[in-house]
Amino acid sequence: MRIRNPITVILICACLLVFAPACSPRRVLSGPSRSDRHADDDRASPAQQALYAATSQAQAEMATGQYGRALDHFASAYAKYHTPEIRENYSSAGESIRKTADLTYEKRDFAEAGAIYNQLSESGITRQDFAGALSFNGDYLDRQIHACSKALLEAGLRTYRDGKLEDAISLWKQALTFDRDNKEVKQAIDTATTQLRNLKKLR
Repeated sequence: MRIRNPITVILICACLLVFAPACSPRRVLSGPSRSDRHADDDRASPAQQALYAATSQAQAEMATGQYGRALDHFASAYAKYHTPEIRENYSSAGESIRKTADLTYEKRDFAEAGAIYNQLSESGITRQDFAGALSFNGDYLDRQIHACSKALLEAGLRTYRDGKLEDAISLWKQALTFDRDNKEVKQAIDTATTQLRNLKKLR
């Protein structure tokens, strides 16, 4: 059918020009290029750059079990910039480490659990200004450290009674790696070491 009215022709052409792009195949949007990401890093504030660095370094440390060092990275960044973003990541790291310690304790790996609790305690996170928002405090960590060393002490005593003095001493020394001032453990080591020395002299 022929369209005689020239105004109608003009309107149809205008509609085609406006709506034709919407009918074309969809463009696939890609993420920012490497150069774009570098540009974003360059635009980041010093506090944001400190957060990125602390998070990356902490993740690497936690992957190798260096929990105290992981928290040290956040502590340094937080001491310098004190931003809510750094505080949130610092706190989250502490909670994650506490959860790891609890799970390790439940598995009865008391030497490893005690070491993790001790790293949390010595990191100073429970003395930060956000400590009240944490799910744990210094008293909790002290109780868990004591529970781990007590478990190792008792395991060592059972081994000692079986006549395995060297194995008992080894268990007790594991406790001292995270509970260095435990007098009961030290006394047990001294007693067993003396007995072991005397036994070797008799052989």
